[in-house]
Amino acid sequence: MAFGFSLTGTFIVRSGLLTSVHAFANDPERGFFILLIFCFFVGGALILFALRANSLQAKGVFSLVSRESSLVANNILLVVSAFVVFVGTIWPYIAEIFFDRKLSVGPPFFNIAFTPFMVALGLILPIGAMVPWKRGRLNKVLRSLAIPICFAFVLASFVWAVQSQKTILGPMGIFLGLWIVLGAVYDLYTRTGSSRNLLRLVRLPRSDWGKTVAHVGFGTTLFAISALVAWESEDIRTANVGETWSFSGYDFTLVSVENLSGPNYFSVQASIKVAKDGELITTLFPEKRNYPIAQMPTTEAAISYKLTRDVYLVLGDRQIDGKWTVRTYIKPFANWIWAGCLIMALGALISLSDRRYRVAAGAQSRSRVELEKA
Repeated sequence: MAFGFSLTGTFIVRSGLLTSVHAFANDPERGFFILLIFCFFVGGALILFALRANSLQAKGVFSLVSRESSLVANNILLVVSAFVVFVGTIWPYIAEIFFDRKLSVGPPFFNIAFTPFMVALGLILPIGAMVPWKRGRLNKVLRSLAIPICFAFVLASFVWAVQSQKTILGPMGIFLGLWIVLGAVYDLYTRTGSSRNLLRLVRLPRSDWGKTVAHVGFGTTLFAISALVAWESEDIRTANVGETWSFSGYDFTLVSVENLSGPNYFSVQASIKVAKDGELITTLFPEKRNYPIAQMPTTEAAISYKLTRDVYLVLGDRQIDGKWTVRTYIKPFANWIWAGCLIMALGALISLSDRRYRVAAGAQSRSRVELEKA
């Protein structure tokens, strides 16, 4: 389903159904081939699933408070979240076809419709990871997770107290991120037993380690997204060549603006120095490009990547008075989003390396029978 949604997004953009920043690559023929690829992979997967439907039967019985129920809730929340994004993306096209209305679905819709599902997923994730299979007691699990939840709540409250005139989304992201990460780590800690023998962790199945790593990655990504949305800052101004301005603790100097030419485009490129506390950090080169064949102007942002923040510079149009429009964005913890995704992928690879997932149950049974006969 995830791969199908990604192909759907590619089809919508590349076929020209909806206008996007990739509009210069619109090609109806390309969209047709993407649609064929979608039908082959998604349709083929559903056919294989239908052919094995008779053998895919749930024979176990489990209570409402169990790890099975947590996995079901996890899948429901993820699928509904993906469906919300799909509806928000495709709805303008539906409104134009059936209602003859031009609509634009922006961040307010996704913030309201998507965020609650991610918050719910973040809250139940550590609990579901520690609930026993088949049947468990919720109060027992919550008591064992008292330390992680208290630590996450205290730190989130501290951030909420020290920040001024900011949304609650940042502290909420810190709470959920820490709650998920500490819950995953604490789950491993409980595996050491009453004697707290750390050597027992070495003998744990790889799937347990993969689950912990994946949960740490998800908590990192959840925190980074919340921090980015809550604490990013933006500045729009006009500046002359040689002018210096300050924003969010940084000093920017527009050194020059030059006309350049590329292999298939013409470009207006600015050179902007970025300094902090009087020390030069980097020099960025934002551009405005024009592709004459496609008659398509594009904006090439210049980005300075750091561990805890990214600085984006975007060059705008030249004004009547000769000044240039410059947009500045300070985006905190943007790289942590991608780091969390990579950590989640690493967790999946670790889980897949577990021998139990590489050896079929039937093969294990036959090997055991053959061994007993021998």
